[in-house]
Amino acid sequence: MPSRDAIFEVLRKSVHLVSILIVLIYEFYGKETILWVLMLFLVTVLILEYFRLEQGMKIPFFYMMYREHEADSCGGHIYFALGAIAAISIFSKEIAYAAVLMTTFGDLAAALIGKFYGKKRIFKQVFKNDKSLEGSASEFIIDLLIGLFIVGDPFVALIMAFFATLSETAVNQIDDNLVIPIFSGFFGQVTLFLLMYM
Repeated sequence: MPSRDAIFEVLRKSVHLVSILIVLIYEFYGKETILWVLMLFLVTVLILEYFRLEQGMKIPFFYMMYREHEADSCGGHIYFALGAIAAISIFSKEIAYAAVLMTTFGDLAAALIGKFYGKKRIFKQVFKNDKSLEGSASEFIIDLLIGLFIVGDPFVALIMAFFATLSETAVNQIDDNLVIPIFSGFFGQVTLFLLMYM
């Protein structure tokens, strides 16, 4: 992959490292505070998206961060904020933490390992994309480690990692920043609930 593309991908994904900040604000200041912070962020970026999409303005620095298919649609940061708000609003604290961090670090691992080392493009027939086995495997490992570290329960971590990886690998048209936290969090929370009452 050309070095310019690599730098672009790293810059794009590094924006999502704010998920660490989301977890820290939630941990130290509580659910209501982080939801207000995320809502303020969402309102701000929606205003910027209005000027970009409706008025055709090139917002300094930010316009370089969009992929080609985002030229005429909302950027991934909008969906990331929505996914984080949904996860934090509904799921338990640990499940929400894991879901948000999986969205960032699992997706980052899949993108970078897939682009640099991805050779086996085995998903073309099933999911109609060229995502690599190496990228998906690296995402699953990172997601599993996040789940084990934050949630603790190996089975819940496994379920969350599986659905996070499946969401990122299988979904083509819906933004994975929205799908990953919702699906991994939902199935993780249901699994945790079932384990508590079995």
